[in-house]
Amino acid sequence: MNKLAITKTAICHYDKKENSFVVQSSLFERCMGIAETEKEAWKIFHELLNDYYIAYLEGKLVGHEKRGRPAKGYVELHVQVKPTIKNEIASTAKELGISQGEVIEYLYHLQEIKSNLEERQGELERKFKKLNSIHKKASSVRYA
Repeated sequence: MNKLAITKTAICHYDKKENSFVVQSSLFERCMGIAETEKEAWKIFHELLNDYYIAYLEGKLVGHEKRGRPAKGYVELHVQVKPTIKNEIASTAKELGISQGEVIEYLYHLQEIKSNLEERQGELERKFKKLNSIHKKASSVRYA
């Protein structure tokens, strides 16, 4: 387990069901910071990661009795990509201290969050338009 890689790949997103912000890394999904604000969620994530990492180093973290990456039970994926994409994936993996497969998983999670943000933005725009039309109607009634 690489604490810096976990931190670098942590992503914050808003969870509508929980009505809160969630910070989590696909490299260590058990560690989550959940709070009403993004700032607080990040703070909780870092505090928990510190505690988890100490337990990991002491061999007291369930599922991580031995140091190193545990088997994930994943399947192989063979793909054909442009050389520039392959180089970027390799570069990102090196920069983050993770495998190329983990880069792909990280990018997948980023795309999920992007979709959620676009959906949330659409909802907010619809609410804004509705409130704006109500405000215009109320203004026109006052001046009529």
